[in-house]
Amino acid sequence: MTAQRPISPFESTFFGTDTKLGSVPTGGMPLFIGSTVHGAIDPETLRRVLGELAAIHPLLRSKVVTTADGTMHFHRDDDYRPRLDIADGDEADYLRLVNGPRDWTDGLFRAQLLRAGARQQLVLIIHHGISDGRSAFALLAELWRRYTAHIAGSPLPVGESDQSLPEAMDTRLAEVFSDAEVAEFLELARMGVTMIDPAAAPRQLPYDRDGNGNDPLGRFAVRRIELDAAETRALVDSARAQGISVNSLLTGAALVAFRAQLEPDAGALPMICGHAVDVRGELNPPLPANTMLNFASGVGTVAEVEPDHSPIGLGLLVTAGMQAAAERHDAGRFLLAAQRVTDPATAAAFAAPPTLAMSNIGRLPAYSTSAGVRHVRDDVFAMGPGMPPKLTVFTVGDRLTIQVEHDTAEHSRAQMGKVTLALIEQIRLCAATRPSADQLR
Repeated sequence: MTAQRPISPFESTFFGTDTKLGSVPTGGMPLFIGSTVHGAIDPETLRRVLGELAAIHPLLRSKVVTTADGTMHFHRDDDYRPRLDIADGDEADYLRLVNGPRDWTDGLFRAQLLRAGARQQLVLIIHHGISDGRSAFALLAELWRRYTAHIAGSPLPVGESDQSLPEAMDTRLAEVFSDAEVAEFLELARMGVTMIDPAAAPRQLPYDRDGNGNDPLGRFAVRRIELDAAETRALVDSARAQGISVNSLLTGAALVAFRAQLEPDAGALPMICGHAVDVRGELNPPLPANTMLNFASGVGTVAEVEPDHSPIGLGLLVTAGMQAAAERHDAGRFLLAAQRVTDPATAAAFAAPPTLAMSNIGRLPAYSTSAGVRHVRDDVFAMGPGMPPKLTVFTVGDRLTIQVEHDTAEHSRAQMGKVTLALIEQIRLCAATRPSADQLR
């Protein structure tokens, strides 16, 4: 069994210092995911379950070691037990946690339990270099299955799963895409650099902060938009009626909301949404979401957005762009091409930030919790300094959540509050109306 392997070029961006993947600052980035419940969580049972998760997923009990030649490796530590910290705390304490220091010397996986009377919030803290959003949600669901089974007196077996450290995403993708296919993607990117008119470059929200990150409430901010079951169903029905995905419809709504904050306030402006894309499906056979590894790549969809554009009209453009990107296998080739950039102009193009980013985890089944414990909501958070404004979207059971996230060193809470209110209004319009033909522009 593989107990040690080198960290790949893709993974090294997460384990470096001041490193980026495209426009995303990835160095040392944590991924926080967890659930808020009403009812008591038993700490000893939770510790037992955390240990089981680490026993099943070898990267969760791995540490980063550096050899004499400077090469970083994952080293599996079979004696590792994830730390569980317990403290009194509420929503404000959660925000302090996600804004706190990033220290991975004790391991890449641990947990925090914040307790405020009947309200308890469990937070899993995972290094983003070993997990993406989909695998993190799968891990959270596995935790609740195991915890509930323990409380019921029927613990689930740990099993004899393969304990070899899984190969990195870019290592696997290099077996899927030929050098010629990667070179073709890189050449298309170079051609785009030479042909684009600087005046047509995608617009970004103006920075209205000084870049120092000294917001008293924390540098990284999040606002939640939570839809109930009826609102979620109405939004899904609206998207299906137009033959587009909920992701495309929400992207259209977000483009409208961001456009309202851009100058000039007349005419079409070029905008781009960067989409997180899970590339497990590029492998043969595809790997399941519960494989603990980072498989997140990205693509961008471009649109000329008018002040009176409809979200559905833009959603249709986003759908076409996403389909074309999937047919070209852009997400898979991007990660390999990014490692081969040699000229400054192409490097700058790869690093150009989008107007906004979208990370849609998709629909997830509701959790089964033990008697006396009621699931309230989930949270997921992954931000780094200088990251473009981002929407994180997920649906648990029949309720959709949108998190509007931003770095307050660049975009103020007031500015992003206006974006959030505009987004809420666009979502309500999408969910409440069936558009006529003339609205699809």
